[in-house]
Amino acid sequence: MNKQLALNDRIIKIVGIPTIGILVPNLTSLITNRLYNYSELAACYLFFIVVVFLIWEGNVRLMYYIRARIPWSKTSYYKIVIAFFFTNIVYSGSLAFGLLHLWLLVSYEPQPGTDHLVDTALLLIIAACFISNIYEIIFLNLEKKYNESKVEQLNVAKAQAELEALKNQIDPHFIFNSLNTLSFLITRDPQNARLYNDTLARVYRYILSNKDRDLVLLREEVEFISNYFYLLKIRFAEAISMVIEITDLSAENFLIPPISLQALVENAIKHNEFSEKKPLTIDVSISADYVIVRNIMNRRSDPQPTSKIGLSNLDNRYKLLTKRNIQVENNFQSFTVKLPIVRF
Repeated sequence: MNKQLALNDRIIKIVGIPTIGILVPNLTSLITNRLYNYSELAACYLFFIVVVFLIWEGNVRLMYYIRARIPWSKTSYYKIVIAFFFTNIVYSGSLAFGLLHLWLLVSYEPQPGTDHLVDTALLLIIAACFISNIYEIIFLNLEKKYNESKVEQLNVAKAQAELEALKNQIDPHFIFNSLNTLSFLITRDPQNARLYNDTLARVYRYILSNKDRDLVLLREEVEFISNYFYLLKIRFAEAISMVIEITDLSAENFLIPPISLQALVENAIKHNEFSEKKPLTIDVSISADYVIVRNIMNRRSDPQPTSKIGLSNLDNRYKLLTKRNIQVENNFQSFTVKLPIVRF
């Protein structure tokens, strides 16, 4: 069970279990108190309390077990039938009847018939039904609050991601450099200038059309990062290179948060020195359930200003969307980030 949804019911158990264990045998006349001395009476009631504890705790654990395996939203009625039948009737009834029958065999009751035993077992089943309902109501309320909190966190993370995208992807410096490059190509290489202009349009069209989406096809993200890197390649020429070891076939059935690969490429370029003699190489590959982005490290002598929230924000997005964290490996020779991918 999710620890965030666990119920703190210790005080309720401390008060409720002994109360039911003492009241139920007296309400059904299962026990005749005057037939026992004080120590025997204490032992009897301790036994009843243990029976109630086993029924209470067993019902709670069975409800958690059923809840974990049968989602409420998909098979509600089926879940209710199973929960009430197995936890409240089969488990509670069998346990109560069996243990109390054993107690009657060794008790001082004058006529150890089954009438009082059945009444007691039925009353314990009714109590178990009541307890299960209370737990389910409380659990549903906690689950609702947890889901609302998760949605709110996701919205905050999404807003942060959009802000980070505006700061990093639609960066005035990047636009300025792109337009300068385009202007240069128009005068020197008109054919490539048109290709550059079309690629630049595709890059910004992708950013604007997907900034509000949680997940996109990995194939689309790979195509986007190829276009984005083409713009960088025109600018930096042989000083940078990127190897993408992901085929269309391997990327077809996976999802990934949009603009996540771009953030890692931008991070590598921003924090490393590179030249044509010592180029920066970025490798993008897929392994198991991860997209892996790796680059050789050559830290800048004049570090660029950074908000230091890029990776943490990306990690937060992944944690909220996929319930998995990104993996960062830094051995001071290479920098590797593993992004979880979602199968569909």
